[in-house]
Amino acid sequence: MSSRQAVLLVGGRGTRLGDLTARTPKPLLPVAGRPFLSHLVERLAVQGFRDILLLTGYLAEAFQAFQADWSARGVTITCRVETEPAGTGGALHLALPELAPDFLVLNGDSLFAIDLADFLASPLPPGVDGRLALRRVPTTDRYGTVTLADGRITGFQPRAAAPGPGVINAGVYWLRREAVTEAHALPCSLEADIFPGLAQAGRLEGRILDGYFLDIGVPDDFARAQVDFAPGGAAALYNGTGQAEAGA
Repeated sequence: MSSRQAVLLVGGRGTRLGDLTARTPKPLLPVAGRPFLSHLVERLAVQGFRDILLLTGYLAEAFQAFQADWSARGVTITCRVETEPAGTGGALHLALPELAPDFLVLNGDSLFAIDLADFLASPLPPGVDGRLALRRVPTTDRYGTVTLADGRITGFQPRAAAPGPGVINAGVYWLRREAVTEAHALPCSLEADIFPGLAQAGRLEGRILDGYFLDIGVPDDFARAQVDFAPGGAAALYNGTGQAEAGA
């Protein structure tokens, strides 16, 4: 895969992790001996993404050393700082001058270990502004659900009072700049404010994919990450293309 742009959303406060994020942004919390964000960037670099834009906010200055470290390894990391909370959609809208015509977006606090070359293999068709990676889960207790018909996303439902199995947004998106060009009142959420309108207009694709997934946003899963990302752990058994290593 030739070099493409990846945009990582790393500006949130991470309040559900309590004191852990009082002095450290959630994506820079140590997981198996190094910042969680380092695991994400390493996997992106292996898959050809060496132009990475970090959309920072909370404790933005903490990302400077991370930026310098990866730049020394041949990965160009640019940080854009939001001075006021703008939300995930607002952060992208404010970053329009730095965005490529189409670009990958990832949440900076979760990993969905998929083959990005496969996810991006077919271009976005005319009239489609984005493609979302989706996954099936046995319970949607922490997530809203996504409905899909003939490869197009038809709607998003909030987290149910009585959760069950369903399809969720896995936090990996391939977007055109047009998806975030329209101005919205800030703060603005991709998930709540932008994606529903695109889905209603038939302009959003969805792909249900398999792969290791972990969101470190709550204490139990942050603790689980220490095991999963250690050598021989569940996340470490997936190579850079999202496929399980032989024998895993």
